[in-house]
Amino acid sequence: MGEYSIQVNHLQKKYGRKQAIRNLDLELHRDQIIGLIGANGSGKTTFFKMCVGLEEITAGNIRILDGDPWKDLAVRSEIIYSMHDLPVSPTEKLKSILQCYEIAFPHFDCDFAIKMADLFELPLRKSCKQLSQGMKSLFHFLCAMATRCQVTLMDEPFIGIDIEKRKMAYEILLRDYMEHPRTFLISSHNLAELEGVLSEMVLIHQGELVFYQDMDLVREMLCRVKGSPQAVQELAEGQLKEQIICRESGELGDTLILRGPADNDLARRARSLGLEIESVSPEDVCVYFTASGREKQLDTLWEQ
Repeated sequence: MGEYSIQVNHLQKKYGRKQAIRNLDLELHRDQIIGLIGANGSGKTTFFKMCVGLEEITAGNIRILDGDPWKDLAVRSEIIYSMHDLPVSPTEKLKSILQCYEIAFPHFDCDFAIKMADLFELPLRKSCKQLSQGMKSLFHFLCAMATRCQVTLMDEPFIGIDIEKRKMAYEILLRDYMEHPRTFLISSHNLAELEGVLSEMVLIHQGELVFYQDMDLVREMLCRVKGSPQAVQELAEGQLKEQIICRESGELGDTLILRGPADNDLARRARSLGLEIESVSPEDVCVYFTASGREKQLDTLWEQ
């Protein structure tokens, strides 16, 4: 097998005049836990559904595990797409759903699934309609984990789950990944909580790729410089425009968001001017790369 789990070339998806995915090129490394990050409407769910044949491709192609997931049944059996509320019959008992998974997926570990259900206190004799949203999310999560598919796609899998059980789910994911290495691609709006689990991250915006990077590199992409408006201005005047992501003004001083880590020559220059400098979190990196003009948009709320 090759080094990539998913390879996407010039991928496009249109719904009438709306373009959900725009000429996407991407090669995801095998056996990594990857975050697929983007705002609502950025194309995450559309991308997942095209990977498993639930949405037709307008242009381009997708290869998974070096094969065509639309035509190769052996490849298809190694892909699981899971989300917080899959379209299963509301009257179906959880235990019978597990049996369906066991038939459909060759590596499904039913004993492991039952142990997880006990851990999460999920009543397998109940039907889906009797579950809260958090319990549904946990059930679909444990089913996806137990398939041990080589490519596991999880679309907002933790919606409605309380913090204690989310932490348990993250630990299960990490430990089972170490026991059975495979590719996880996980979309989530809670990057601050999930980032400790991820090894890599894909950021998409309006159907286009912004970047695909190792998490350690994402943490060094941007730095934040804070201090007096005069010192910030002096630092800004010595920087190329493309180094500056944005400048913000506040009651306690001005802030510059700059490209690069917080321990380079720029950091020493900033400190010599009496400025504070710190790294920008991966969650804020996503905001700064995709939310251009947000300050002006917010200002309109208070315009007379």
